[in-house]
Amino acid sequence: MEAATAAEKRLRLRGAYAHYDEKGDVLYIHMGDHEARDSMEIEDGVVVDLDEDKNPVGLTIINLRQKIRTAKPQP
Repeated sequence: MEAATAAEKRLRLRGAYAHYDEKGDVLYIHMGDHEARDSMEIEDGVVVDLDEDKNPVGLTIINLRQKIRTAKPQP
């Protein structure tokens, strides 16, 4: 249990919180204090959560490991 708590603390970055579901291979990132009111898929398996003013407040990446394996390196 202590390891999980330590990992959560490392994932908190300047108002952002990330959680990776290893079994489902899904990365969730929530930014700031606003609540998501809507969402939009900007790429296959990449969803942006939006607040009431349409500002991004979260990001979900589905099949993260697969996306990393098939991604082209950036120059």
